[in-house]
Amino acid sequence: ARVDIGQVLLSVRSKDANGAHVIEAIRRGKFKFAGRQKILKSLKWGFTKYPREEYVRLRKSGELSADGNIVKVHNRRGPLEASALYQAGEE
Repeated sequence: ARVDIGQVLLSVRSKDANGAHVIEAIRRGKFKFAGRQKILKSLKWGFTKYPREEYVRLRKSGELSADGNIVKVHNRRGPLEASALYQAGEE
């Protein structure tokens, strides 16, 4: 396959406890590819667009909910009874 310079070749998601193992596995695997490869660790939570601290804060406040690989953003539209933010405040 043809790749461009700077193109992401591999993306891995793991628990924080396994981070060192993932980096070591990718470091060993990068010798299988021609050229110079970089290993970068993202500051985002999983495959979302939110930084770790912001993700935790938004999940606790109820604005985000897990939905498989992605998260759902609860907007502030629609009936209050159907809103997850409203239901979280009732408890």
